[in-house]
Amino acid sequence: MENEKKKGLCGICPDKCWIEATIENGKLVKVEPDKDSPFGRVCPRGALSKEIIYSKDRILHPMVRIGKKGEGKFRRATWEEALEKAAEGFLKIKKQYGARALASYVGTSGREDGTMRAIAGKDAFFQHLGSPNDMSCGATCFTAANVITPITTLGIPQGMIQADFENAEIVVVWGTNLKTNSGPGRLYEKVKEAQKRGAYLIVIDPRKKGMGMEADWWIPVVPGSDGALALAMLKIIVEEEKYDKEFVEKYTEGFEEFSEYLKQITVEEMSDYCGVDCEIIRLLADELCSTTKAVLSVYTGIEYQRSAVQNYRAIQILWAITGKYDVEGGMYINGGRFPTAKLKKVPEQNQPIGSKEFPLFYGIVGQGQFSEIPKAVLNDDPYPVRGLLIAAASPALTYPDKKLWHKVYEKLDFLVVNERFMSEEIMYADVVFPATTYYENQIPVSSPLFGWKLRNRIIQPLGEARNDVHILQALAEKMGFGEAYPKSDEDTELWMLDGNRELLEKLKCSEAVMPQKSPVKYKKYQTGDLRKDGMPGFPTPSGKFEICSKLIEECGYTGLPVYKDIRGIKELGSKEEYPMILTTGARSAVRFASFGPAVREIIQLEPYPVADINLEDATELGINEGQKIWIETVFGKQPFRANICEITKGCIHAPFGSGGVNMLGEWKETNINEVCSMEYHDELSGFLLYKSMPCRVVLEE
Repeated sequence: MENEKKKGLCGICPDKCWIEATIENGKLVKVEPDKDSPFGRVCPRGALSKEIIYSKDRILHPMVRIGKKGEGKFRRATWEEALEKAAEGFLKIKKQYGARALASYVGTSGREDGTMRAIAGKDAFFQHLGSPNDMSCGATCFTAANVITPITTLGIPQGMIQADFENAEIVVVWGTNLKTNSGPGRLYEKVKEAQKRGAYLIVIDPRKKGMGMEADWWIPVVPGSDGALALAMLKIIVEEEKYDKEFVEKYTEGFEEFSEYLKQITVEEMSDYCGVDCEIIRLLADELCSTTKAVLSVYTGIEYQRSAVQNYRAIQILWAITGKYDVEGGMYINGGRFPTAKLKKVPEQNQPIGSKEFPLFYGIVGQGQFSEIPKAVLNDDPYPVRGLLIAAASPALTYPDKKLWHKVYEKLDFLVVNERFMSEEIMYADVVFPATTYYENQIPVSSPLFGWKLRNRIIQPLGEARNDVHILQALAEKMGFGEAYPKSDEDTELWMLDGNRELLEKLKCSEAVMPQKSPVKYKKYQTGDLRKDGMPGFPTPSGKFEICSKLIEECGYTGLPVYKDIRGIKELGSKEEYPMILTTGARSAVRFASFGPAVREIIQLEPYPVADINLEDATELGINEGQKIWIETVFGKQPFRANICEITKGCIHAPFGSGGVNMLGEWKETNINEVCSMEYHDELSGFLLYKSMPCRVVLEE
C-alpha cells in the first residue's frame, strides 16, 4: 500500500483538534496540524499518537479475571464469552437487588460524543433496565461552572453565551489557562488577536505560567477566594453607584437584598481572603467600569472551591450590573426564545445516588453525584450499589482517597471496564473490554467551534478493539435492549444525528456543517427575544437576571452569592498549622487527566511531578529548585519536586492524575488527591475541594 495523507481529527483525546495523518502500509506514522484549518493543532501527546496507538501496553483483546480482585490477573477471552459473562453478572445483580443497584460512569478520556451519549446521555445505559445511576465526569468537571452557575443566574447555559473577542476592549481570563487548555486552542488565538487590536488583557490566576505571562495585568489570587475578590469589587461598584442603574432596576432580581449583604462585608476582609491589596481591587473595579466592551473567560479553576457556584455567580453578577451582557464587545447571548429554567424534581422512588444530598446538581444536570457512590457500595446508603460499568475513567486517581476506591471495587459484586490501557480499575475488574482510540472510529461529532463534523476513520481498529458504542450495543443485546444502540458504522452515523440523513450527506461532502446563525441582536432581554414567551427579561423563574437565585432557594439554600472561605472549616486545620493553600490539576499539554504518566514517551517530556512554589516561600522554607518536598494536609502527605516560579505567595500547585499501578518512575509514587478529601465539597454542586486545601510544605524526611 502506498503512503497517503488523511485529514481528520486527532484521536488521542476527545478534544477534536484538526490534523493531517501520514499513513504507511495502513499504519499511522505521523500526525501534523491541519494547516488549512483554523482548528489545526497537535499538542505534545498528539504528536506521540504513533507511540501511544501501537504501544505494547495497549489492551487489544477481551479479558476475564482469573485471580483475586486487585491482583490484576486475567486470561484472554473471546468476545462472546466476555459479553456473556458481563451480561450475566449485571443481570444477576438486577434480579437480586433491583436495577438501581447498577451504576455506570464515563470519564474525561471517554467523553467522545458517542460514548457520553451511550453511557450517561440521552441513551444512558442502565436506564434501559430501570436504573437512575448512569453518571459521568460531569460530576467533577465542567457542569458547576458551565451549566449550574449560568442557569441559576441567567437561565441560559454557558455554551450559548459567547465572548465577543472581536470587539472587546478588555479581556479578562479568570480561573482558566487558555494557553494550556485542551482542544484546538481557538480561544487562546482569539485573545492574542484581540490584544493585537489593542484589547487590554487581565489574567486573574494563582499561577503566572501560561496566560499570566501573556497578560498586560496579572493579578495573583489565593486559590478558592475568587468570590471574595468579585464581592469586593461589587461592594465598591454598588456603594459608589457605578453600576448600570437601568439594567439593575428593570432586569435584575434581588439587588436590594444583595446590597444589604454587601453592607455586611468589607473590602479589607475580602482582601485578606483573596490576597489582593485593597488598592488593586479598587483599580480593577474602576477598569471594569470603564467600558461595557469587556469579555470574560472562566472555566474549571472556579469549580473546586468551598462556595464554587456562588463564587462564579458573583463574577457573573459583576459583569451583568456593569452592562456587559448581550452587548457588542461583551458576553453575547447567541440564541433566543429559551424556555424558563426549571429544576427536575428528585423522585420519591428510585432516587439517583447523591440526588438527595445535591438536589440542585440533580435538578439541573439530571444525574446523580458520583462522589456519593462509595457510600452506596460500602454502606448501602441510601441503598446498595453492587454493579459498576466504567469507560475510560479512573475514579481511584481522579477522586480523593485511592484506598477508599479500592475498597469500593473490592466490595462490588461485579465490575466491567472498557479501556485502552491498564488502570487501577482494571486490577479489580471481572471483565475488561478493549476499546479503540478515536483514530479507529467512524462517527459524527460536534463542537461549539465548528458545528458538526464527520470523524472519519484514520486507521483500522487494532486487535479486537471496538468503539465504546459498539461494545455497549453488544452487551445491551445480551441483556435484552440491543436495539437501543447502533451496530454498524452506518447505523452509528445516523444514530448520532438522530436520523437526519440530509445532515449526514452534507457532512460526507464538506469538512464541517455549522448550525444556521441567527442575525446578531443586542440586548435581547429588552425586546423579548430571550424568552420563549416573548416577554422582556431572562428565562429564569423571576423573568430577570437573578442576583438572588430562585432555583437555588428552591433547594433550600441562600440565593445570594454568599462567600464562604476555606479557612472556615476548622477540621482542615488552623492557619498556624497549615499556613499555605494547595491548588491542583492545572492543565498540561502532555498529560490528560490520569492518562499520560503510564506512557514512556510522555514521561520523557515530563519525567517527574513538580510542585509550583513562590520564590519568597521557598526561601523562607529553605527549599531549592528541584528539591524533594512534601505537601501535607490533615489527610496525609505526598512527595514532589519543587519548581520555584511566579505564583501567589502562600500558595502551592501540584499536578493530579498520578499514583496509578501502571505508571512509571516518580509518577507512580505520587498522588496529590491523597491529601484531599471525599467529605468536603461545594454544597450546591457537590464538586470536591481540589483547588483550595489548607496545607504545609516540609522538606524531605
